[in-house]
Amino acid sequence: MLRRLRWTLQGPASNFYLCGLLSLAAAALLIVEAAVFPARLTFLLLAMPTTVAALILIHAVARTAPFGLDDAIGHFARDAGLAIRPGGTPSLFAVLLYCAGIIGAAGGYAWLALTRTGITRDDVVVVWGLLDKRQVIFAYLVIVAFVLFHRAMVELFFAPAYGGREAPAMPRRSWLARLAGAVVVAVLAYCWLGADALREESLARFYEYHSLVHLGALEQIRLGATPYVEAQTQYGLGNQLTAYALTKAFGFSNHGFYAGVLLVDVLCIVVFFVIVQQVLGLGWAVAGLVGWVLWPSPAAVLDLAGWAILTRWLAVPLLALLLARWLLAAGPGVSWIAPVAAGVIWGAGGFMSQENLSGGLLVLIFSLALYGPVCGQSLASLARFAGLFVASGAMVFVLLIAGTIGIGHTLDVLQRAGAQSALVMAGVSNSVWSDNIGLTLTLEVVNGWWEESLKTHGNLRPVLQVYGFAVLLMVVIGLLAGYLGRSWRSASGEQRQFAWKFAGVAVGAYVLHLFALLRSDLSHLEGPSFLLPLFLLALPVFAWRCLRPGLGRGLTLLLSVVLIAEAAIVGRSDLVRHAEAAGTAWKESMAAREIYRALRAAEGQPLDAASRYSPIPRYQAAFRNTPSFAELEELARLLHDKLKGRPVELVLPTPDDPMNDADLLYFFGGFRSISGITSPRSLVWTKADREAWIARVLGAKNACVFFDSRSLDSPLFKAWNDTTRNGAVSNEPVVGRREYGVLSCKD
Repeated sequence: MLRRLRWTLQGPASNFYLCGLLSLAAAALLIVEAAVFPARLTFLLLAMPTTVAALILIHAVARTAPFGLDDAIGHFARDAGLAIRPGGTPSLFAVLLYCAGIIGAAGGYAWLALTRTGITRDDVVVVWGLLDKRQVIFAYLVIVAFVLFHRAMVELFFAPAYGGREAPAMPRRSWLARLAGAVVVAVLAYCWLGADALREESLARFYEYHSLVHLGALEQIRLGATPYVEAQTQYGLGNQLTAYALTKAFGFSNHGFYAGVLLVDVLCIVVFFVIVQQVLGLGWAVAGLVGWVLWPSPAAVLDLAGWAILTRWLAVPLLALLLARWLLAAGPGVSWIAPVAAGVIWGAGGFMSQENLSGGLLVLIFSLALYGPVCGQSLASLARFAGLFVASGAMVFVLLIAGTIGIGHTLDVLQRAGAQSALVMAGVSNSVWSDNIGLTLTLEVVNGWWEESLKTHGNLRPVLQVYGFAVLLMVVIGLLAGYLGRSWRSASGEQRQFAWKFAGVAVGAYVLHLFALLRSDLSHLEGPSFLLPLFLLALPVFAWRCLRPGLGRGLTLLLSVVLIAEAAIVGRSDLVRHAEAAGTAWKESMAAREIYRALRAAEGQPLDAASRYSPIPRYQAAFRNTPSFAELEELARLLHDKLKGRPVELVLPTPDDPMNDADLLYFFGGFRSISGITSPRSLVWTKADREAWIARVLGAKNACVFFDSRSLDSPLFKAWNDTTRNGAVSNEPVVGRREYGVLSCKD
């Protein structure tokens, strides 16, 4: 059978363009089938025979004598600039593989983006929304993936290029020069961006919603819950453990959590730009620092410390830069140490967050597809590189889990990370648009005269940037792939050096932008945009140095210059502010150091409710003066008196007043949750999840549930008091300054 298959795939192919047309027709048919029959099983039953029949037909056409129709299609393709220009006659295997790639890309897109996910609006809890963006997300991925597949096929099968210049040796800098550059960039990054984040008014901030989401879970860990698995969060196991260690080091307070995360974020910024300087050079690092102020970047979301923990994405840009250096700049003699080191970064990053896990894997796939055909390494060497990367990364990931919460929880961690990301990909979200926008065009005739008006509200710029930059990144990756295939082997050493650096920046910016597409508001564009500003600043240089003269080069140059000019005009005040902040960096740093010392001195001290906000007395006034503070303090005391150490599930409605948040009551009151879900509005996303949460609470022994007076009609209240489902319970009102609610315990 293998001999028969080998005979079938051997030999020259004819009618190449006709085979391509047949594969396009089959791809279109798969898209239609998914649109008309979106049920996954039905689509699968239709897609499999469609694909097999198409490949059989393509094989038959490729083995027959040349048709005149093929010449006509080829002539049209050459006139439209779409000819592949095969060097000689392509083989049957190459033609079948290429056509299978076309059909597979369409089939994969149809399966991932057009079929039903199984989640409908009826499945979503009222506080959540549903906006299925899979069509946009997977178009963003599949189009570029196919472009890279096309270039790889051209390089390897249709127009193989051999020879060319030897890869020039990379200039080596002395260790003293490298150390000096790292110190300079570290100081610049801290003064330009870091010190501004550590101002006293930032460190003393109280209400930030995403911080509150963490606090209840951190309290569960303090009371003995297993991190991430029992004390649930969607921000990653490593991030939760890091936040817990820092919060504990700074007095286990809201202030300590916020200050600790800010410290980590500033460290991430400094480390990132030092790596940029070490890998790309000082000029690139300085350009990146300026670009972080001009365009959306993580520097703009440091005040959202609970959400924008920069370790969520840090591994992705680092891997993109290092893989470009090791695969393109190092040439075919790359050591085994490189993929192992990259895998270690990926595994450690994946331990920190799901974004690093999926994003790092995407960086590997796109880097191999883009650089593999031109880097001079054999397919076996590239496979070995990928294998070492994945194996070392998986080993580090498992070892970190085993060393922190036990190897038995490895599958639990993967399952939780996968479930959360699958829901996000399916469009489940607590806020479809965090930034409200609108565009209204009115046309009317009044007294014989046309009157038109265009009105907007909200900030349209971030939305245009999210989708506009996505298209730009896709186009540039295609142009970059064309340049590498066409000119890399004959390029000069200086041009190669710029090209591989730009390639690393472009691939990293492309993968990171995927996380911005999942949500289209400004903060979700800023958080992962480590490399986007540097990409935009380097784009005109790429267009000038690497693209052929012509309309495409001119348009790319014009667009890139316009983007830079627009950003400079809009961001000039931010540039001035950061320059001024850099001048006061020493003063701000000394003030921040005193705050951190005061927080550190509070470690291990007994804390009341106000000290749980901040152990530093001068910062407690804002918390004590909150209208609901006295009620929160009294409710926590009353519940402690009645519970006598038993765990409790706190059921409160989604509040307008942050003081009535369940996370705060868990944290400031020191209560152990039954389920580990201390913030249902951030973790219970579907009705099925809510039912599982209710079942978990009902199954607990010797436990109580506190129902806020506004939650007595909740599904859990009804299930908890259903004697046929939960048995007998005793209800006791909790009354103080007002009637707070009902504490219900199992007898």
